[in-house]
Amino acid sequence: MRAAALIVVLAPACVRAPAEAVCPDLAPGELVLTELRGPQATEDAGGTWLELYNASGRRLDLAGLQLRFRHVDDSGVISVLVRRALDARIGAYVVLGQFDDADPPLHVDYGFFNDYREAWLPRAAVEITACGTIIDQARYDALPRMGTYSLGGAPDAGRNDLESSWCTDATQVGATYPGTPKSANIACP
Repeated sequence: MRAAALIVVLAPACVRAPAEAVCPDLAPGELVLTELRGPQATEDAGGTWLELYNASGRRLDLAGLQLRFRHVDDSGVISVLVRRALDARIGAYVVLGQFDDADPPLHVDYGFFNDYREAWLPRAAVEITACGTIIDQARYDALPRMGTYSLGGAPDAGRNDLESSWCTDATQVGATYPGTPKSANIACP
């Protein structure tokens, strides 16, 4: 009986700290926003998502990373928090999408549906933050209804601030949906 009581008393001490307390060690430009997929003209399995590129030169755990989708008129912000370990290998693309994280599709590494239940914002500034520091940001005024809003060429946190660096990517992944999740983007014309 004493052993059972001891286990009950010690169990709460083993609980992990909430993700809000985790602070990923990132500097500005070490993650680059490279692709955004909004709602499509026809429903498909691709869903809505964004893609980040690990430009840090080291393996990263993105637990505690925050995404902020800010209305361009500053009328509000939708915040998303990465609430579990999320591995980003050197030079890899990581996809975070508006799916349940318990069962995301294969092209999505982390589902944030529990944080972002509203309709995808038609126009927004997206900020990637860690420990209160903006790691990268980009703005879109309209997302394609067929394909993705794609940063053409090599991922670069400075270039993705320029509207001229982005274009529509309607590349088909297999025969299912347009976009290039988890892989390099097409070059913009």
